Amino acid sequence: MKISRSKIIAIVTGFISILICILYLLLITVFDFRSFLNDQITIHSANMAAIFFEILHSR
Repeated sequence: MKISRSKIIAIVTGFISILICILYLLLITVFDFRSFLNDQITIHSANMAAIFFEILHSR
């Protein structure tokens, strides 16, 4: 069974396409998770500033 050159190129191109799709989905997942973490850090630091302000002025 001999596979022609065009079929081999089509299969390799298909694998590369699937690999690019998987990498894209992984990158989108990582960057979306980072935005969630950035929101949590921002909220936490705002609360800490309020606590620090209260401690500083309570003396």
